[in-house]
Amino acid sequence: MAAYPKTVQLRDGTEILLRPMREEDLEQSHRFFLALPEEDRQFLRTDVAQIENVRIRMEKTDAREHWRLVALDGDEIVADATLSQPRYGWMRHTAELRCIIARPYRGRGLGSIMFSGLYQEATRRKVEKLFGMVVQEQRPAVRMAESLGFQTEAVLPDHVRTLHGELKDVAVMTVNIKKLWRRLEDMMHAMDGHGRERH
Repeated sequence: MAAYPKTVQLRDGTEILLRPMREEDLEQSHRFFLALPEEDRQFLRTDVAQIENVRIRMEKTDAREHWRLVALDGDEIVADATLSQPRYGWMRHTAELRCIIARPYRGRGLGSIMFSGLYQEATRRKVEKLFGMVVQEQRPAVRMAESLGFQTEAVLPDHVRTLHGELKDVAVMTVNIKKLWRRLEDMMHAMDGHGRERH
C-alpha cells in the first residue's frame, strides 16, 4: 500500500501531490469548490459555497466511515475524492465513491489516479463492492464510471434536489472491486507510465 503524501504525474507530465485531507485544508477546500462552475456545484450534496458547510463536511474526515483524498498542484487543491464505508451493519462490505475534479485537470488522467487511491484504501478496508450515485444528466461522470466497469443497477426518479430546487434522477452504479482494479490497471498502463508514484 503506497504511503502518503506522494507525488504522481499526469499524462502531460504535470506533477501532482496526493495526500489525505487535513483540518488545515479548510480555506483551500473552500476555494476549490468556489472555483467549480455553477453547473458542477449544483449537483453536490452540500452547498459548498458556504464555508461553514465545508467546515462541517471536513469534520467528518477523521471518522472511520469517511476517508478523503485530495490532489494538489502547488498549494491549490485540484481534486477531492471520498470513500465512505459503514462501520457496522449489513452494508459494511460495501463503500461509496465520490470524486470531483477541477475542470482544467479533467481528461489528463487525474480521475484514474484518484480512483486508484480510493481503490487502494478500499482494499485495505477489505471492501468487496463499490457503488456511486450519479445524477443521470451528468453524462461525463456516467461515462467515467462506466469506463471503470461500473454498471447502472437502478435509476431513482426525482431522487435529489439541486441547489436551484430542481428534482433530478439518480443512477445507482456498482462494481466488484476486483473488476475495478483490472480496469484501473489497463487505464494506468495506457497512460504510458504516468500516474504512478515518483521515487
